[in-house]
Amino acid sequence: MVACRFLLGVMEAGFLPGCTYLITCWYTRFEVGKRLAAFWLVSVILNAFAAIFAYALTLLDGRYGLNGWRWIFIVEGAITSSICLIGWFIIIDFPTQADTFLKPEEKEFIIARINNDSGDAREDPITMERVVHHLKDWKLYVWAFNLMASTLPGYAYSYFKTVILMGMGFSNTQSQLLSAPPYIIAAIFTYLGGWLTDKYQIRGPVIAVHQLLTAVGMLITAYGGASGARYFGIFLGELSISSGWMYINLTLTPGVGFLQFCIPGVLAFQANNITSHSKRGVASATCLIGGGLGGIIASVTFKSDESPHYTTGIWVTFGITMVSICLTLMMDIHFWKTNKKARETNGQIEGMAGWYYTL
Repeated sequence: MVACRFLLGVMEAGFLPGCTYLITCWYTRFEVGKRLAAFWLVSVILNAFAAIFAYALTLLDGRYGLNGWRWIFIVEGAITSSICLIGWFIIIDFPTQADTFLKPEEKEFIIARINNDSGDAREDPITMERVVHHLKDWKLYVWAFNLMASTLPGYAYSYFKTVILMGMGFSNTQSQLLSAPPYIIAAIFTYLGGWLTDKYQIRGPVIAVHQLLTAVGMLITAYGGASGARYFGIFLGELSISSGWMYINLTLTPGVGFLQFCIPGVLAFQANNITSHSKRGVASATCLIGGGLGGIIASVTFKSDESPHYTTGIWVTFGITMVSICLTLMMDIHFWKTNKKARETNGQIEGMAGWYYTL
């Protein structure tokens, strides 16, 4: 089982950074926010129904001598493999390679608008020398830390939301079914956040505010006590859209709506401030490594013997989130000062004249 999990991780490792990288190669800087949000909300929506689908598959327990959990792996694995085969034939890496479905003038139009925006529509092959050079940029590690701070509470709730519901007296089956609704709210906030940050061309401060509200929501989850206080937590996290829900949802993920925006928000933030294909690829991979570390931290700090409050995990997450907020704001100040100096002196940023960091 451990070997299979290891192989699964190896096969999955390139998916998110690869998809993020390709999306950012096709759109201008203030179009990628809502595109990345749309990409991510597919995952959010699927999470909403994953538990229900898994429960349905467990009903196959005993068919052909297989346990229910085996059917989950067989059916979901078959679906994933089928989609991968289709993707192999229809996904085009870059606009310069889009001869199969774009007319020459359409392809040149896309290339021109990306060059006018960020100057990097042409492929920039990744070499070991370039990888080493790009890894010397401190900003990559700030974005990786930001994504770690964003995925940590997400992984934590993904692991333990069912346990929290069971602690309220619901059966395992009921808990699986009741874990779905908050993700619908999260999907709405995911796309709304991407659209707003594209429209107003600002990333960092919005991410910081969302992370702060996520942190507050987690504290309310742990210490809210009465259902009324927990209701305030979900009200804070989901901006009253779900105000009519039953109290069973009030202990789930108060910050889930804000949290789910943070992940594509951080990805868009780093993509907006990268100027070459090779660096964008390295930055996407580095950022997603940070996101994976969030899952590792969640698995070791949210201890089962601390259920259902998970005090250690909550406070570790809160501390990391606050550090992430400080780093985001510090980097924004750095970007603002660099932009100001470049405008005053007609200087270059990232080797480009007339290009400025996105705040």
